[in-house]
Amino acid sequence: MRGLFAATAALALLAAPVGAKVHDVVYLGARAIDPASGLDAIRNIAIDGDRITAVTAAKLQGKRTIDARGLVAAPGFIDLHSHAGNFETARYQAKDGVTTRLELELGTYPVDRWYAARQGQALINYGTSVGHTAIRYFLQKGGGAAGLAALKDPDAMFSAPEISQMIPDAAYARLTPLLEEGLRQGAIGVGSGTQYSPGITRREMLDVTRVAGKAHSCVFTHIRYGSLVEPGSTLEAVQENIANAAITGACVHIVHINSMAMSDAPLMVRLMHDARSHGVDVSTETYPWDGSVDVIRSVIFDPGWEKRWGVKVGDLQSRVTGKRLTQAEFDALRSGTGDDGVIMHMNSEATIEALLKDPLVLVASDGGNIDGPNGHPRSAGTFARMLGHYVREAKTLSLSDAIRKMALMPAERLQSFVPAMRRKGRLQAGADADVVLFDPRTVGARAVYGDAAQYSEGFQYVMVNGILVVDRGELVPDVRPGRPVYSGMRR
Repeated sequence: MRGLFAATAALALLAAPVGAKVHDVVYLGARAIDPASGLDAIRNIAIDGDRITAVTAAKLQGKRTIDARGLVAAPGFIDLHSHAGNFETARYQAKDGVTTRLELELGTYPVDRWYAARQGQALINYGTSVGHTAIRYFLQKGGGAAGLAALKDPDAMFSAPEISQMIPDAAYARLTPLLEEGLRQGAIGVGSGTQYSPGITRREMLDVTRVAGKAHSCVFTHIRYGSLVEPGSTLEAVQENIANAAITGACVHIVHINSMAMSDAPLMVRLMHDARSHGVDVSTETYPWDGSVDVIRSVIFDPGWEKRWGVKVGDLQSRVTGKRLTQAEFDALRSGTGDDGVIMHMNSEATIEALLKDPLVLVASDGGNIDGPNGHPRSAGTFARMLGHYVREAKTLSLSDAIRKMALMPAERLQSFVPAMRRKGRLQAGADADVVLFDPRTVGARAVYGDAAQYSEGFQYVMVNGILVVDRGELVPDVRPGRPVYSGMRR
């Protein structure tokens, strides 16, 4: 009876009266879910230019009308943690419902050059933090032309000898001004890959957090330690960041807590709840997969790594062959010069589900550029996996809660210092026309470990700034509607 009522209600919405305003695009009879207002009902949706102008039970008329009966309409998903930069991967992300991708964990330097390189070329919206890790490496390499030349090899920031060293005293005074310069160029907070640069002292990390606090902004950090054991435990690293946030007044967002704390991740989130109850602005995220991506020659795999991470060599999967490693293969990669990227399987389904159920934890992919079948499937299928596996199949959380974690919560995390985010993550009049429509019966990730370069299924329409980038389930050629997302400090 309930299904018959919904279908009848949807049919009643389709016809518009003569003389009514003609909108650019109208979606008819969709199940509209707006986590900001709590709306979950059959509605017609009007798009004019780059904004949503109506979400209503009233009849609407459009230059193009799309029969959306049986589809769910939601605000486009905002990926706070994406290392993907090329256009081809943006196509996979669009097919996964992503309308905004942000590089906030590591960020970049120089910020203005990063934005300029993408202007007018982007399929989906884009933005970055200013990179603490990049700036310190730039300074260690002498700054100026020499420092910029060193940054052209990003892998060096994970393996060069300098990463374990302090910034020379003569150069340290430049760190804060360069971070502030990046914020003035529009960077969305400060990104810090702290664990990847063991030379970062606690004083340095506090000074970096002070920059964000002074700007009423946020630090997005890959925390100092990922470890189940002390000393050097995840608990110590989380406590450090909570203390820095309390001291400076900055917000601190701890990225991918699932891959830093493993089975202790729910305990770390409870610690953040306790800190928030005392006014400390700390938050976190997870991705819905059991494996992380790591570089064998990085500090992650320094001696003792098995105990710290709670895994063994056989839990490492080569991103070249797709096979699990032997000890001999691990040793060769650790001491060699070839591609040493691996997927480390170290999370249980119970841990992932506990994180997804927690109201503090939002969802982000930590994905990178699609680089073949043996990459991590999170780059192509994170958001569809949420809707297909964790909503429809496992029933870990409701459809509305999943959309909240993928759209509204990321927008709310940023909106105090990123003006554009006040109009994103919502399906309501006045919001940006970043809109996704998917079939809840079929939506899901096709990307899996060993076959990661697969488009998600179920997304029938994906709109970025009022322009369709996915139409009737197919990618639209020759469109570039993506726009830069800047912080409010941009001058």
